[in-house]
Amino acid sequence: MRVLIVSANMGQGHNATGRALEDAVRERWPDATVSWLNALERLGPGFEGLFQRIYVANVESVPWLYEFFYGAIWRMPWFAAASRWFTAAWCGRRLAKPVAEFAPDLVLSTYPMGTAGLAWLRRKGKLAVPLGAWVSDFAPHPFWVYGAADLTMVMHDVAVEPALRSSPSAHVGVSAPPVRAVFRPGDQPAARQELDLPPDAFVPLVSCGSLGFGEIETTVRELLAADPAVVPIAICGRNEAAAARLRALGEPRLHVVGWTDRPELYTQAADVVVTNAGGATSLEALACGRPVLMHRPIAAHGKANARLMAAAGLALVSTKDGELAEAVRGLLAEPDRLKKLAEAVARHCETATPLGSALASLASEPLNPPTQRLRPEDALFVHVATPEVPQQVGAVLLFDPKADGAPVTHADAEHLLAATPGLRTRLLPGSRLWRARWQEDPGRTSADVLTSVRVGPDAPLDAALTREMDAFFSEPVSPEHPVRARLVTGIEGEQGALLIALHHAASDGIAVISALVGQARGKEPLVPAAVPRRRGWWSRPNATLGASGAPNATLGASDAPNAALGAQDAPNATLGRHGSRPRRRAGLAGLVAPAREVLARVAGPVWHGLEQSTESAGGSGTAAQPLRSKPSSGGSSRLVSGGWKLGRAGVLWSSTERPESGSGAKTRAADLARAVWPRAGAARGSAPAGSERPKPSSSAKTGAADLARGIWTLARAGAAPRVRWDKRIDGPQRHFARAHLSAPEVRAAARRAGVPTTNLVLALVAEALHRELGGTAPDQLRVLIPMSVRDTGTFRQLGNHTGAASVDLPTAAMSLPERVRETDRMLSEQVGRGAPRAGNAVVRVLGVLPPVLHRRAAKLVYRGTWFSVIASVLPGARSPVVLNGALVRTVYPVLSLAPGVPVAVGIMTWADRFTVCITVPAGQGERGDRLAEAVVEAFGRL
Repeated sequence: MRVLIVSANMGQGHNATGRALEDAVRERWPDATVSWLNALERLGPGFEGLFQRIYVANVESVPWLYEFFYGAIWRMPWFAAASRWFTAAWCGRRLAKPVAEFAPDLVLSTYPMGTAGLAWLRRKGKLAVPLGAWVSDFAPHPFWVYGAADLTMVMHDVAVEPALRSSPSAHVGVSAPPVRAVFRPGDQPAARQELDLPPDAFVPLVSCGSLGFGEIETTVRELLAADPAVVPIAICGRNEAAAARLRALGEPRLHVVGWTDRPELYTQAADVVVTNAGGATSLEALACGRPVLMHRPIAAHGKANARLMAAAGLALVSTKDGELAEAVRGLLAEPDRLKKLAEAVARHCETATPLGSALASLASEPLNPPTQRLRPEDALFVHVATPEVPQQVGAVLLFDPKADGAPVTHADAEHLLAATPGLRTRLLPGSRLWRARWQEDPGRTSADVLTSVRVGPDAPLDAALTREMDAFFSEPVSPEHPVRARLVTGIEGEQGALLIALHHAASDGIAVISALVGQARGKEPLVPAAVPRRRGWWSRPNATLGASGAPNATLGASDAPNAALGAQDAPNATLGRHGSRPRRRAGLAGLVAPAREVLARVAGPVWHGLEQSTESAGGSGTAAQPLRSKPSSGGSSRLVSGGWKLGRAGVLWSSTERPESGSGAKTRAADLARAVWPRAGAARGSAPAGSERPKPSSSAKTGAADLARGIWTLARAGAAPRVRWDKRIDGPQRHFARAHLSAPEVRAAARRAGVPTTNLVLALVAEALHRELGGTAPDQLRVLIPMSVRDTGTFRQLGNHTGAASVDLPTAAMSLPERVRETDRMLSEQVGRGAPRAGNAVVRVLGVLPPVLHRRAAKLVYRGTWFSVIASVLPGARSPVVLNGALVRTVYPVLSLAPGVPVAVGIMTWADRFTVCITVPAGQGERGDRLAEAVVEAFGRL
């Protein structure tokens, strides 16, 4: 084991941490070779001394300037980003050669500029071994923390939040004080006897660090004046002038110490340690179990350290004359207060991670994965989420008991959840400067996200499930943990329920259901690529969230490397183009001009996942087809209805009915083969006999016409018709109303009416909305309807692969058969005009905007101004799904609301039934129940 420690001679705190790490390394790996590297020395001749003089001058002469720059890196993100970039590049280039020459197996840094340079080497592919950084100050700042480090250890739990604020992708842990082993709780009476100190006195140890910052004489005088029982110890180190001035006071109670090789003995003898920086001296005090009195903390990092130590309950802070003496008198008058501080110190040291354990973890666990940018379709749900309207979707699975009467078990649920999209994902929301990103968490398992509750025995199904759903889904998932699950057992007849919630940015409902069904049936789960060991990031394929194999594939790409979403042909093909290697930006630029002119008017009606071009699913470049079955060209055909269906060529049919046999089916299959040939032909390099590839210019014209028609449709739509109901959403609490319909009867009714099953079910929703609104119902009500565009390559990938049609459903007074016909007509017209593809194009243009504008635009378009209800019809399993002997009887889809949109209706085909789950705010539960009952009642009348 070859270990490199990167530190700097900036005071002795960084080197003290390095020595503690070296001791831990040698204890863990006795045969290890340890080498030190002075980061400041490597910057060039004279830089080390220059930085030391600047630091001392800032603290002693111009603390206001030091405070200004320290605060600027928090107040101005652009300044912090620019400074970090410059520092990292400078130091990284200087450290590259000595690091390469030593060829370490493990690198440890105790100095921020050293960490910055090492992080730069990692990003540039020049450091392939584990990198750990120890923040030797109590308060981390942006120069300390980098996501490229595999482990960043801070000094207390309260320091984790500012560390992650500095770099959200960092892997942060809490370290035991990184001091030499001699600093540990000891026998105080014995130490006082050895140092000839009064056994019953109150002994404060005054230390101002190796550089002797602060007015040590003033501090000592204030301690002496606090109480006659106070016996101070002042350690002056090599500051002989300060030691001489203190001895000249002639105070018999004062013990002045110069340089000592046994500082731990004085710390063990003390009751408290008085300091002003919060660095190594404070850490040594904590390791010995001694509270800290921070008196007149030095500028910038000293004041930040004091604030965090006080917040952690480990220190008292005094900033003015007399406050230190007052604090000491308070501790003398209230011994329990001092005891409480000491107990907090001991508790922290007991619960923090020992140095040896942290080193072992760093050396053996995977490298901290790099971050990847979220696609605009996924980032949308990060941007629009609010505390009141969190963007989480999910599913509820009901299990029958197993053949032996046993219920589904916790182990069964863990096995099923292992395939959940987003399980090992962290979402990084971004900022005004940085785009939303995601990062893999390779250590997370299904056991980490699953909880269990038993509600029985024999709890009534409907009441128990409603209560558990309302409670579970009212607790939002977080970007840090975007997946949660709960197993509910004890339901009547030994039934069980598995509730799964995940952040909408992680995936859509199709991927969730597909992954869970595949896991139950023993299919290989589709997960992100494994994190490499002993490799730098340069060797890892830059696959984004859910990519299925090719390097640099974007989310949803299933074939060629670097294929943009919607590409059919060669690597780096842009959206909707067939030629080889065109520039991607050209495709986006073509969308910007028309989108800019109509963005203000089209800004709303199409966002709930947003549509991928049908070309990515093997289409011919046209927009999504209407939700209608097309007649066969001849012969007989058998229609299959009841939900979206995956075609043989991998296209997720937008119609819920299609010819399945006869000449019509053959014609459809032949057309489909010709449609998907361009992408397949590119892979094979030839075309089938008799086939003709479309000319790029013709395809581009067709795509442009479809896009223009779709944008014009969106522009004409405008704001949604006004609905007179309560739109308030005061918090994340939700109520879920459920219902189910017989799938065979729904399909039979759809055949009699001559409409697709999806259109029929949505007509039932329109009828329920009409009944709920009564006499105030508008003639039409705007509903956002997500439409899946997944193909075989993206069917089980993470992320949102859906388009959306903004449809005005008929809610005026009319007969139910008439409402079915009107719904069918409106769905066909709206979807057939290319609106979903136009929405997809616009949202991609929005993704080109700077992050701050992208966030604002997302909030502008995804709200109740443009639609009043969300309704989604999802495909499920038609054949039985069994998990370790337990039949999955029913699945309910759970949708999220949108700001100003108080109703979401999820519908799923599952085995012999259509399941309906209606989401409403908790305060509007009765509305949800009435809507669910109205859907069932309307179907009965139909």
